[in-house]
Amino acid sequence: MHACVSAAQLRVAGWSTYQIGQALTCCLERVRRGVYVVTAKCSNPDHEFTAALASGENVRLPQETTGMRKQAEDLSIRARSYVGRLPPGAVLSHRSALIAHGLPIPYFDRNDGLTVEAVHPSRGSRRKNLFIRYRDLSSSAFIVLDGCPVTTVHQTLLDVARDYPLAFAVAVVDAAIRRSVVTAKSFRAYCEANPVRTRQRRIAAVIDNIDELRESIGESICAVRFVEHSISGFEPQVTILDERGNFVARTDFANESDKVIAEFDGAGKYYIDGTDPKTAFELERRREYQLRNLGYTVFRIKWSDLFVADLFLRIKATIANRRSAQG
Repeated sequence: MHACVSAAQLRVAGWSTYQIGQALTCCLERVRRGVYVVTAKCSNPDHEFTAALASGENVRLPQETTGMRKQAEDLSIRARSYVGRLPPGAVLSHRSALIAHGLPIPYFDRNDGLTVEAVHPSRGSRRKNLFIRYRDLSSSAFIVLDGCPVTTVHQTLLDVARDYPLAFAVAVVDAAIRRSVVTAKSFRAYCEANPVRTRQRRIAAVIDNIDELRESIGESICAVRFVEHSISGFEPQVTILDERGNFVARTDFANESDKVIAEFDGAGKYYIDGTDPKTAFELERRREYQLRNLGYTVFRIKWSDLFVADLFLRIKATIANRRSAQG
């Protein structure tokens, strides 16, 4: 866990406003107004207090610098900064709870991606860094992790399914199933046992679209895009054989009847198992050549393609043309 400290705690330790300002150049970083995170074990003798916090058991110092991992770490730090500082009765939820449970956040919204989320049984509010939803919450729906109340894994997934877009929610639940945190059966049973007053259809849609065969966040989002664009016929993790029954490829998605394959090119695609990227790329090129020789059209989907319609409309048009040609 990250070590967060308030300005009040620093003053109790004898720090002045000037010292806090100086520490911001070496071992502290501002998280939000009046709260800081320790970023390094500082050798400055005046910073023994923060150095002691940095040396604490299970303390993790910030280390990410760019990209989604940086955003996830920043949200984790900001959520941690509310430990002991949430309104009485509030419980961390949604993305903040996902991080607490070690589950991934598929993507971040540009506007409020780093807002800490919580639920409260009697009131809701929205502040600059904290969004509290007014929600009924039984005592069995939350636990205490690292000193902070957090919704349980099943409740967190239900909340995400209720309040987030379909692709986001399906990707999260798929990841939880893939990591054996929950099962599709247990998630479905929990949702049935805890019906909600609003957005029940959203939850049902998530349940209908989860699939334990998908192997990454990108594949889960891709599968939902097929549904949203009314593209039918694709199955995940399909093994393709040649005319003699020899193995050719195991594809991310294949529509065998219309001879169309969709492959998601995630980060690290050519670094799997320590293989040399050039060698892996050449093997991938040969594999695709074999698939095309078997009559398949192969589409390669990048992360950025998941958030625009262009490529999916091309896939849909290709399937329509093939079906038209077949009569």
